[in-house]
This record gives sequence, C-alpha cells and structure tokens, in this order.
Amino acid sequence: MIIKKGANYGYPLREGTQSMAEGNAMGPLPTDDMIAVQLSDTVTRGTVKPTYAVVAYPHAPGGGDAIANGFAYRGKRIPALKETFVFSDITTGRIWYAYMKDVLAADDGNPLTLAPIHELGTQLRALSEETYRKRGGKNPGLPGRGAIAGAGRIDLRLAEDSDGELYLITKADGMIRAVVGVQ
Repeated sequence: MIIKKGANYGYPLREGTQSMAEGNAMGPLPTDDMIAVQLSDTVTRGTVKPTYAVVAYPHAPGGGDAIANGFAYRGKRIPALKETFVFSDITTGRIWYAYMKDVLAADDGNPLTLAPIHELGTQLRALSEETYRKRGGKNPGLPGRGAIAGAGRIDLRLAEDSDGELYLITKADGMIRAVVGVQ
C-alpha cells in the first residue's frame, strides 16, 4: 500500500472504490468526490478530495470483511513473493498479494485504477479450526462471526521478522505460524 504524508484516505466514508452511507450501505463514488474534514464527531472544517486505495477486495463472497494489514515482502525464503505486497482479511483468513509494479502503477489518482490481486491458496480456516478444537475450544467451529466470514472468525494478522519473513497470527486458535511456501 502506498501511504502519503497528510493524505486523507476517506475512511469511514470511503472503502476502495466505494462510498459508505449511513447503515454501512456501499455505493459508487460521487462524480465530484469531496469529503468533509472531520475535526471531531460534530465539527468539520472544509473539504478534501480523498486519496484512493491502490489495492482492494470486495465485501462479498470471494472477498472479506476487513483488511488486517500487509507487508511488502522483503524475505528470501519464498522467491515467488519477491517484489509483492502481501495482505489479508481479518475474519476470513484469506491472503492475497499484488505485484509492487502494479501497486505503483495504480497510484494514478483515478479511484477506479486498482492493482490486480492474486490469492494465496491456504487451508488456514481448516487448520485454525483443528487447532482450536485440539486446544480445548468448546464450539464446533471457531468463535465469533463476520458478515462475509459467517460463523467463526480467524482473526488473522500478518507479521514480519527482521529478515522480512512473514508470519500468520491467528487469534481464534492462539497460534503464530511461519510462512514457509506458497501455492
């Protein structure tokens, strides 16, 4: 992801290429896209054109509920991820990557330009459910719920070590897993 000093990414009024209305209804971006500069819950001062995301996935089947975080892969263990941005969804545990060249090219100011994303094939949900049960989990599935994930949240976060290698932290089963390869 490209972060620019002082940029306003519009959240919670914008998510990727969509606007958010009351009740979390998603819709298209307005033609003249300006948002109020919010100083507090009740005070605004002026407007600003938001800076748009360059990577996004939908709030729909095949997507997820909320981005966890991501890293530009700097490690050596997984050559296939060289020069990629790896990111994940908190609730579903899905993991994607985008090539950095595509991420940089998508930074063109056009809200509809997004870098193509590719999903990493993982069995993280099944693995987390199995570990949850082995560790004494009382529910038949993972605890929690997400709009897209449905019953059972992975609660995934990514981490990296000083060598740039990736780790998966899954709150649902209390595990930290090293990423050692990709499918």
